[in-house]
Amino acid sequence: MGRNYFTVRPGSGAGGSIFLLLPFLFLVTVFYFPLSLILIYSFSGSSLSRFLEILTSSYYLRVIGFTIFQAAISTLFAVFLALPGAYIMSHFTFPGKKVIKALTTIPFVLPSILVVLGFVIFFGNNGVLNSFLKSIFNLDEPPLKILYSLKAIILAHGFYNFPIAIQVISGVWEKIGSDIRLAAEGLGAGRIRAFLTITLPQLLPGIMTAAALIFLFCFMSFAVILVLGGGPQFTTVEVEVYRLARIGVDLEGAGGLAIISSVLSLLFLYFYLRLQDRYSFAEEMQLSAAKVKRFTASPPVVRLLLILYLLVILTLIIAPLLSVVARSFTARVRWSGITSFSLKSYAQVFQEGSVSLLAIWNSVRYALATVLIAVPLGSFSAYVIVRSRGEFVRILESLIMLPMGISSIILGLGYLRLLNILPWEIKGGRLIIISAHAAIAFPFVLRSVKAVMKKIDMTLVDAGRSLGATPLRIFRTIEFPLLKSGILTGGAFAFAISMGEVQATMILADREGINIPIAMYRFIGAYNFFAACALGTLLMVLCFLAFLMIEHFRYGSEIKENSRNESEV
Repeated sequence: MGRNYFTVRPGSGAGGSIFLLLPFLFLVTVFYFPLSLILIYSFSGSSLSRFLEILTSSYYLRVIGFTIFQAAISTLFAVFLALPGAYIMSHFTFPGKKVIKALTTIPFVLPSILVVLGFVIFFGNNGVLNSFLKSIFNLDEPPLKILYSLKAIILAHGFYNFPIAIQVISGVWEKIGSDIRLAAEGLGAGRIRAFLTITLPQLLPGIMTAAALIFLFCFMSFAVILVLGGGPQFTTVEVEVYRLARIGVDLEGAGGLAIISSVLSLLFLYFYLRLQDRYSFAEEMQLSAAKVKRFTASPPVVRLLLILYLLVILTLIIAPLLSVVARSFTARVRWSGITSFSLKSYAQVFQEGSVSLLAIWNSVRYALATVLIAVPLGSFSAYVIVRSRGEFVRILESLIMLPMGISSIILGLGYLRLLNILPWEIKGGRLIIISAHAAIAFPFVLRSVKAVMKKIDMTLVDAGRSLGATPLRIFRTIEFPLLKSGILTGGAFAFAISMGEVQATMILADREGINIPIAMYRFIGAYNFFAACALGTLLMVLCFLAFLMIEHFRYGSEIKENSRNESEV
């Protein structure tokens, strides 16, 4: 057996924890230290009295209560919207199923500011949908007044997050065996009773896991609330932290509210991780797969309902995005309200010296730098975590995953405190912004690589070791080729996350450091929707390329795994 230069053997908890210290020290520098500055600042001197004032203020208690309320309602709506889709994806095969499955993942890859822009263009009072309905029914007023209300927030959150529920719940549903349910129906139990007593209990771990993750995302939502909320009535904790820090210049109040938000989000993250453990155990127990029904064999009424549901979902996903693209190629004819085909918006975006061109250049730089930092550290962490055992390694893994439970706007507030105490000026906060992006993307890379790493057959590694191959050669010739799809997927996620990051960047960036989402937000605020749509279309193209990479490497990984399973059989 060769000497262990590189591989961390299972069971080596202490050794694994030593290797994990490198990425953990990175997070201490770019994540924990800025957050500790908020903690220290909020519990010292006059800041402590401001923190206690927030705890007892009826206004801030209402803001916290509304944040939890809208997250809960949005989660229920997203799960309710996803259940029929999860049933369709797990029980039927039909032409275009892979395309539809891929399309349902698009909202999760797209930046939230782009989703918001699509909703404004499509569902606005003068948007595509209302204009169409007014022309059809000859109306003077828009029949659907959705924007700047709780309805808009819930609808946008549902659109943005229901693909998570579809993927998680359909994955569980596919693994549920049909034998027990068919036996219950044979003994006289109706379909509804069989579903409630047999299928639903087996689905619950997946439903609760998806709901917990969606709730966490809705609780930490920022751009959707900022644009679609429309005022103080629908303010959430994230928006209030931004308002206090950047508009009110009240760092004491922003820090105190940020601590409360962080404690709540970490509690929700802990709840999600516990549910994820139950979900993983449930997946292992569901060994028998359900038989997939043919779409063409379904009754006509069922087929009609499925087609209607798919059309609604595709309309909800595709129509707002197509509206952004279509609007980007139009312009108003002089001072009239009539629009015609034009490339004026793109000429404005690519005009030399324009803010838009600077935002595009900054976004690409931030994203590439984020990939170069987050991918190596995240991949290395995933490798060590999977190959190691021990309670200390699990604790370090939990600490490394913590950025998923802290809003990036709160992280940005920590960096703002850091910039205030540094003895030198970092121009535009570029290095700080890249550090924040890397800290945010790091857990997603770790999860992508870890998912692939866990599927590697250790007998291949043991066989290479028994033949005298060194650990470095085993990694280069056996493990790395299998890990490559997970690493590239993690890199695509890191690129897309950085391209669309808005919260921390909005707090940290000056005029020279803005990225595409910030420039889009400023165009929306100035009612220059044509330029915002042109920038949004460019951002959509970049994120869609990242999405194609994710799907390509994920699909390639599934083919390799299926081929290996078939060869074993």
